Amino acid sequence: MENTLNDTEAVVETSSAAETPSTACSRKEILPAFCITVVAAVALYVLMMYLQPMLMNNNFIYDFGTMMSGCMEGSIEYYVAWFFADLTEGSFIAALPASIGMIIMGFVAAALERKKSKHAGTGVAGNGHIFLAMFLTTCAALILGQVIYGSLFSSGWIPTFAVVLTVQVFVIFYGVNWKKILTSLIVGTIITFPVCYWLLYGIVSPLGLPLFIAVSVGVAIVVPLCSLIFRLMPWMDIPAPAPGSNPTDQNKSKFFVHQILGDIGQLTIWGSSWATVGMYIGGIIGWVMNPLHPAYGSGNFPLLIMVQVVTGALAILIWYPKWKKNGMAFTFAGIVFASAIVSTYPPSWAIVIPTIIIGAVVFAPLVDWVLKVFRFKGTYHPICLIQLSIFTVCAAWSFAVMYLIMPMLA
Repeated sequence: MENTLNDTEAVVETSSAAETPSTACSRKEILPAFCITVVAAVALYVLMMYLQPMLMNNNFIYDFGTMMSGCMEGSIEYYVAWFFADLTEGSFIAALPASIGMIIMGFVAAALERKKSKHAGTGVAGNGHIFLAMFLTTCAALILGQVIYGSLFSSGWIPTFAVVLTVQVFVIFYGVNWKKILTSLIVGTIITFPVCYWLLYGIVSPLGLPLFIAVSVGVAIVVPLCSLIFRLMPWMDIPAPAPGSNPTDQNKSKFFVHQILGDIGQLTIWGSSWATVGMYIGGIIGWVMNPLHPAYGSGNFPLLIMVQVVTGALAILIWYPKWKKNGMAFTFAGIVFASAIVSTYPPSWAIVIPTIIIGAVVFAPLVDWVLKVFRFKGTYHPICLIQLSIFTVCAAWSFAVMYLIMPMLA
């Protein structure tokens, strides 16, 4: 089973303490790669934090606050900038150079995947044959969302990027003939934004929760809702899923590194290790140009990279037996959770370290359990159940951070 959100058959299993010795010891295959990856991520974080004070006067690109103000004032220039930021907002980076790097490397990865190159990494999660349609439909959805709902910029940050998570998975799940693409584009765009916007300003923001929870809950509502609507449309049939290979069959260190980056790439649905490399390189370029450009202008971009990589590395190490057995484990969900927390609350290690551990440990078995409870049969895209798992844990941990940890820190 390929590591893609297009899987319509989820393997649901209960972890057992009575693993066979060979399975239990299989983590040794990736332990060197784990150690090197974590050390490299921490070293990069230390280096970037050392350099960041020296870069704070750099103004070679707009900061996030300026872009936000420009959109509130109706600037076409900043509407375009917002469009590009939306492409990497799912990864909590929301930066123009990061999006450009991700786009370039995404097309490279798709081409390598189609050629079945040994250098493809995670490709684009098995979707190389429809990647152009995915990308163009996503761009159209972002533009349509701004046209329809752009007047709401006056209220501040708005979740226009949410269509990246819904429209794109509809294209993957239902297919790419022109009727299906137009239906996914129009229905997904029109419904997704108002649901997420209402949740954002009606519930999530007043409670002080991470803003991503509004999108997470919104996706959990919109995907099954749209699936019900699509059932009324005869042309929106669900094609049979393509068979996938087990990614752990390759060199184990290569699998480990590419899968971490591929899991990070799942935050924007592409699931591409090379697109993540392009996103990070572009993000770092944007950070050098202005440290307040990426990561919502928080100055936490170095921490965000480290948390994403370390959470992904720890999750794959812990759940490697599941990866090896099934060819899939929902380790990327913990990266979404950890990114949302560190993008919202103070960068204290008392928050960061437990967040990484929770993200790495909880989600692989939790998503399996949720799929089992809902008796998932592949009649709709599983992203809604994955998001259900993410926002439940994220909300619970956010309340613990706000009302237990932060008062102690104060």
